[in-house]
Amino acid sequence: MDIGTLIGCLLGCALIILAVVLGSPDSWIPFFNAPALLIVFGGTAAAVMTAFPLNVFLKTSAYIRKSFSQSGMNIQETAENLISLAESARREGLLALESRLEHLGDRFLAKSMQLAVDGLSPQNVETIVRANIEAVNARHQCGRNVILNYAKYTPAFGMIGTLIGLVLMLTRLDAETVGPGMAVAVLTTLYGTLASNLFFLPIAEKLKQLNEAELKIREMTLRGVLGIQMGEHPQIIKMKLQTFFAGGWAEQFVEEAEKTASAVIPAEQPENIAA
Repeated sequence: MDIGTLIGCLLGCALIILAVVLGSPDSWIPFFNAPALLIVFGGTAAAVMTAFPLNVFLKTSAYIRKSFSQSGMNIQETAENLISLAESARREGLLALESRLEHLGDRFLAKSMQLAVDGLSPQNVETIVRANIEAVNARHQCGRNVILNYAKYTPAFGMIGTLIGLVLMLTRLDAETVGPGMAVAVLTTLYGTLASNLFFLPIAEKLKQLNEAELKIREMTLRGVLGIQMGEHPQIIKMKLQTFFAGGWAEQFVEEAEKTASAVIPAEQPENIAA
């Protein structure tokens, strides 16, 4: 679980509750209104159900849970596996990697590398793997679009609730109905705005970041697999992989590559010109 996302949601709710308590120390009950909740969240759910196929709508809770989790792929671990496979392929040949693939924890890397071991051309390997990447991206975008629609519809139904409350208030202008009607009018806007900006929009942004991180790792995997298949030197593959990193690991890659290059290619000696 990504503790930062959980802390952010809980902190936001706690600050709103604290503001309510400080603003109305005698009672928080006026801030709870069942009709307003029904209009905002019931109406939003119905609108999203209308906008998407039922099987996609029913995965809403799964998309929300995903935003509280971390990516199942680790970029540093994937890079280390690629480098290890590259070194093994250089020493023992490409076919020798087959026995190692079944022990890899990264299924995407194992399946991609298996395509190369099976003898497919680099063009076919890239086509198949990139189609997989595009399918993953489409699936993730679908889930994010569901959450974005929740974020879009909650303020709209908040305004609808406001109009309903105003109608109720204006049709019967007496002391008993003005208060409840105004409460529905104001609270629906409050509920819709809070739900959109404190919950749904941040979750949609988190899903976007998770998707970008996973696509980055898959793209790096593809580059590494193609490099191994084409027999590139492990140091060249390292240099390619380091472009996907920022910070210390990239610098470490560069330093190791420079050391290897200086060991393999001796420095040029100045010509000795006799007087």
